[in-house]
Amino acid sequence: MQKVRGGILVLLMFGIQLMASDWARAVPGTPDDVPGSTLLFPFFKVNPKPTTTTRQDTLIVVTNTGNPPAAFTAAGLPTTTAHTIVHFTVWTSKSQPVYNFTVTLTPHDVFSCSLLDLLVNPSSGTTECGQTPAPASVIEQLTVGNILTGYVTADVVTAATTAPPGQPGYPFADWNLLIGHEYLVDLPAGSATGFNAVSIESTFVQGRSIGHIMGIPSNSALAPEPIGFYLNKCLEAQGGGATTPCFPHSTGSYGNRERLDGSVGIIPQLSRANAAGPLTAGAGDRPLGLLLRYFSLSALGARSEIWVWKDRNTTGQAASVSVSVYDEDEIVTARTLPIPDQVNVLTTESFIPSGTPGGWLRIRFDCGNFGYCGYDPLVPAGTPPAAPWITTTNPPVLQTPIQAVAYSVQTANSKDVTLRWDAVFPAHRQYGTYVGGTAAE
Repeated sequence: MQKVRGGILVLLMFGIQLMASDWARAVPGTPDDVPGSTLLFPFFKVNPKPTTTTRQDTLIVVTNTGNPPAAFTAAGLPTTTAHTIVHFTVWTSKSQPVYNFTVTLTPHDVFSCSLLDLLVNPSSGTTECGQTPAPASVIEQLTVGNILTGYVTADVVTAATTAPPGQPGYPFADWNLLIGHEYLVDLPAGSATGFNAVSIESTFVQGRSIGHIMGIPSNSALAPEPIGFYLNKCLEAQGGGATTPCFPHSTGSYGNRERLDGSVGIIPQLSRANAAGPLTAGAGDRPLGLLLRYFSLSALGARSEIWVWKDRNTTGQAASVSVSVYDEDEIVTARTLPIPDQVNVLTTESFIPSGTPGGWLRIRFDCGNFGYCGYDPLVPAGTPPAAPWITTTNPPVLQTPIQAVAYSVQTANSKDVTLRWDAVFPAHRQYGTYVGGTAAE
């Protein structure tokens, strides 16, 4: 019983430190709408053959919210060193980088870009978005059906680079200055909507144990979390193991960026005080669930697209997710749906029962070969098999839980096109449903 109280005390102390510290205005390990060092634009839609009646485009906007030169002047450094350098990478839906460029933002500057102009260049501009237009081969690589789709990342870096994240020496900077906005527009069709980019912070919490932060010895039961939003990109490019450049958690490394699902964010849901022993995570382990609203009222021509981004391509069991669809009469329909790519789109017509005007659904990432359900954030990393996210191969290879975000993109109209509307709703995140003192779902 004493161990239980001690564990809870540590968590309470950690929470107090979060509230008291400057960096704690956001929650490390969870997606926060705060300035970050990396922005994720998790999907885009571009019609490569625009006409007078349809021009499906995606606009991305990045804002530099800070004034670094002020701090550099106070430190006696040249202000010319303090402009914010942002590296953009365009990725295919299957996780391949196909185009990149670097932009320098002055204090409080804004960069905006039409991906139709940048990728397709229908007006034959020479410097769309201030950049050389993408090579023609990029269109083929991004084509899915009759649209171009993929995703975009924007990183604060210390120097211009042509390398995509994942490569050795990628020049990460740790300035949490950027906010992002994304617009999905088809103005000839009267369609426009938007949402915030996913903000990913630089944070020293990543890869360090809570015990370390609290001054507790390194052999504490409170563990370092798997590190780095880009960790899987690094593993794909450079291999795994504690001796690779993927593993370090320091400024300028792949551990510099927070994960979308980190132990700091999930301990309250995965961990619980077990009456028979100390604070544990394994007993409360749950796969990631994403909760989304859908609307498919036929009288209004309503439909929903569910877009799911995850941090890797998956195969076998891990290529599918369990989907439970609830209508507004609490009737549930369960099925398994494939989402093998990094960017996936599901339409309501493909999985929502006909005659169902609206409701909500849960996408559940069941245990798969990405090793999610074996992940225990309270077990220290070390020599295998000490940590479930490190395999027993020699050398050991990091196997981190999947990271994912999802969006419900909804459209509706009557026969009068002027009544058309669009909306985008990001998913709520769930690692289990808890009712105090019970194991209720």
